[in-house]
Amino acid sequence: MKVRRDAVVRLEYVLRVDGEVVDETPEGEPVAVLHGRASGLPPGLESVLEGRGVGPFEARVPPELGAGERDPGLVLIASREDFPPGAVLEAGEEFYFEGEGGEVRPARIVAVEGDRVRVDANPALAGKVLEYTGIIHEVREATPEEVEHGHAHGEGGVHH
Repeated sequence: MKVRRDAVVRLEYVLRVDGEVVDETPEGEPVAVLHGRASGLPPGLESVLEGRGVGPFEARVPPELGAGERDPGLVLIASREDFPPGAVLEAGEEFYFEGEGGEVRPARIVAVEGDRVRVDANPALAGKVLEYTGIIHEVREATPEEVEHGHAHGEGGVHH
């Protein structure tokens, strides 16, 4: 069976960006995902897996198919007063803020210059080529219950 929408896929993977590991499944502990609905997978991985069978895989995902291109308009200047009292305001610190539509978004502090705080609300992997290596251990038909719930059950999946 090949990977396709609503198939359950058990896999292990390592995601590297610029040669550094940024995400990986625990070795020897495959995760099970419902393909096409796997919101917990890193960007671009589902498209890499589409049509593949059991076995090893390698793939390079360009930014436009991964986390997207960087948007310079998402690098913003905020005031110290915009942050909660006592918040650690140092370059590299991550925090969440409420967007204009009420959605909660992650951001990182890029620099602190006096009362001005430069933040970057681009996804951390935006503009990056994603390099995947891994192995697909199993591909099977999803049960009607898994499709209804929107996730895989059983080994490596959700238990409830």
